[in-house]
Amino acid sequence: MRKIIFIILFIPRIAIANEDSLTVPVSANSIITIDSTIDSIIDNSSAQNIEEIENEEISTLKKENIVAWRLQQLNKKTPMDLAYNEKVQTFIDSYLGKNKRLISKMKGLAPYYFPLFEQQLEQYDLPLEFKYLAIVESALNPKARSHSGATGLWQFMYPTGKQYGLEVTSYVDERQDPLKSTMAACEYFIKLYDLFGDWNLVLVAYNGGPGYIQRKIASVGTSDFWELYPHLRKETRDYIPTFIAVNYVMNYASEHGINTENPSINLSKTDTITFKNQVELKTLTELLCINSETIHYLNPSYKKEVYPKDAVLVFPKDAVNDFKLNEYANYTFIDAVDKKEILIDEERIIYRVHKGDYLGRIAEAHNVHIFEIIEWNNLKSSNLDIGDKLVIYVKKGVETASVELGPNKNEYTIQKGDTLWDIAQKYDGLSVWKIKSLNNLDSDNLKPGTKIILPSS
Repeated sequence: MRKIIFIILFIPRIAIANEDSLTVPVSANSIITIDSTIDSIIDNSSAQNIEEIENEEISTLKKENIVAWRLQQLNKKTPMDLAYNEKVQTFIDSYLGKNKRLISKMKGLAPYYFPLFEQQLEQYDLPLEFKYLAIVESALNPKARSHSGATGLWQFMYPTGKQYGLEVTSYVDERQDPLKSTMAACEYFIKLYDLFGDWNLVLVAYNGGPGYIQRKIASVGTSDFWELYPHLRKETRDYIPTFIAVNYVMNYASEHGINTENPSINLSKTDTITFKNQVELKTLTELLCINSETIHYLNPSYKKEVYPKDAVLVFPKDAVNDFKLNEYANYTFIDAVDKKEILIDEERIIYRVHKGDYLGRIAEAHNVHIFEIIEWNNLKSSNLDIGDKLVIYVKKGVETASVELGPNKNEYTIQKGDTLWDIAQKYDGLSVWKIKSLNNLDSDNLKPGTKIILPSS
């Protein structure tokens, strides 16, 4: 009787192979092998062990049959080939097991990125299931960067990105721009489909490169992915099973008890501002009452904390509305910050040039750029005279590493009549500001007997 039960339990696996849309290889000798296996189990196992094996087998078969049926339903809705087999099941198990947290995060990010993907895929007349490829490529992280240098949601290498119009400059990397990179990816998908005429081959060519796939097709003599599978390098052959697995788990996450983990930043309602002037990150945080983390997250393609003129930036919709209501006043504020008429996180100091000083040394000591000192002081040349006074804007509350002029610190005891200016004059390149910064002094008043730290000469 137990032998009969085991045979019945194995029948669903064989039946799956007869479904046109499913791929589960079953050999002609499967039933004989199963029969022999059952005899062996019955001969070598106790009744208790047999019962445990039966329960485990029932659970496994039930799970695999349900997954296969669900994938079959998804497959009916797409021109892509969402086949089911043990290779696909392996990746599904991974996403439902050790990578379960990743799917929770993807469910939380999907409402932000998927509408953008779907809009572009629809416009390019591509299967909407391509949206799941961004999870495989980057886990929906527009700043993701591979060891080979590919970056962005769609992991474009520099030459490929450039080929599809993605600009990379000192200020911006459009491979990390969600909209522009998605448009480029769609154009690439179309080119690959024109080349191969098969969605599976489009996917593996996107991963392995069209030249590599063409060579494999020529050498193996087939364009069927599952026949090419054993001949492809591991990363490329695993690409299709991974893609199918992501399709499954994103559609059936709740059925497997996977909850949505919402991102820390509210991404639900956003809008854009095109800035007429160059603007700094610190100005935007002050002006829009938004933290820098949110601005960075919503604008991943920008590489620096300064945004050039005509930059299009994404912000929460409420902040955009507020900005537009007071647009004239806001641009007046931006201009005032740029001209240093309003200081946000800086303070203005006057530095007196000492013997041996030059712009590079002064800039390094105050953690600023040479061109900034030139701009702040309207310098016509880099020549400095001893005693010249320079206006320098330094970060508030930030002690720069260059405050120390040497590797060691000297301790100095304040004498009666000492002033910070007198002390600074005794050390080449030392300023009052450096002494105050190094010792966290709020005023110039010195009490005799107080010990202060001075950089070594």
